[in-house]
Amino acid sequence: MTQLSKRLEQIVKKELSNSIIPVKTENGILVGEILIVSEGSIKSLYKNTELLYKEIHLNSIAIKIANILALRKQNIFADELYKADQDYGRWFVDSQMLRAQYQKAVSNQDFERADMLWARYQESRDRTITAKNRAESLIKS
Repeated sequence: MTQLSKRLEQIVKKELSNSIIPVKTENGILVGEILIVSEGSIKSLYKNTELLYKEIHLNSIAIKIANILALRKQNIFADELYKADQDYGRWFVDSQMLRAQYQKAVSNQDFERADMLWARYQESRDRTITAKNRAESLIKS
């Protein structure tokens, strides 16, 4: 083997040791012993039949937490990721409800209410983006 191919093999082995390759099953996606079950756009994590985390909104968070638990690393970081995802989910749902209420107010020609709802929607949308960016930055750290 050449030096380059040896180095490439070392890099690949190191990266594979930091995460477990997921396997698709009929129940969901299996990462080591952790099963990611999708319930619409929301995911839950199970170990055997025990529910570990529920209502995860971001796919990347579900995958990262599953890898952390499968590699038996610190649960503290998994809990921090989960909390960041829950913040994102809360703001996302809030922004979607406000947007629907805004559209209803416009269709009812209640423009004062629509203006107030639009302002609230924009703030909620901005907080959603901030929460998502924070959650994604935690994944990279």
